[in-house]
Amino acid sequence: MQTASSSASPEDFASLSAPQRWRRAGAALGAVLANPDDTDKVLELLSALNSGPLTRARVRRFLATPTGKQLYDEHRTIDSRTVDLDALAALPAGTLGHAYATFLRARGLTPEVFDGAPPGFADPGWSYVVQRLRQTHDLWHVVTGCNTDPAGEVALQAFMFAQLRSPGNAVLALAGMLRILRRRLAIVSDVVAAYRAGKRARSLPLFSWEDHWATPLAEVRARLGLPVAPRARAAT
Repeated sequence: MQTASSSASPEDFASLSAPQRWRRAGAALGAVLANPDDTDKVLELLSALNSGPLTRARVRRFLATPTGKQLYDEHRTIDSRTVDLDALAALPAGTLGHAYATFLRARGLTPEVFDGAPPGFADPGWSYVVQRLRQTHDLWHVVTGCNTDPAGEVALQAFMFAQLRSPGNAVLALAGMLRILRRRLAIVSDVVAAYRAGKRARSLPLFSWEDHWATPLAEVRARLGLPVAPRARAAT
């Protein structure tokens, strides 16, 4: 992961006008298209596009729901303090926890990568929601079946846009689709299918993942309103 120490914080973006934020987003998008693995630029793009009043309203709605309030009040986290990867890997095959542990280990990841709150968020509620989405991103991969190759990441962005209505996810999905289109025409149908699945599914941000490590993955998908046998295979 590259580090962009000069990147403006989300609080900086919130103080900018909409045209200024879009210009910053455009510059970050160019960097992401040149290097999709530049995570800092992805975060900068999302921060620039998602710092408007609509996102603030969505955060307030999340925290106003009973589940969102409980997650925040209990400060539920999925990181090195709360996840024992060995214990999850020892769960029966086919459970959510086993699939998640296998997913992380196949990519050389550990729960430590999710430690620490995102910088630049003065509002603790907003900071928590952003961090919760970051910590559960790989779980979204597991339950949706979207792989972690470029096509799978683009499809997941479309799914996330349907769930979150976040302009950042929309831009990443559209830009990624156009970038892949020349070599993979099926990306259009994949993105449309992922968006429709996200519209039909129950709210993934409000799901208490850590209460269901031992639950069969098929049952978790059914609870979330997702296909039990997803169309796009996740590498689990």
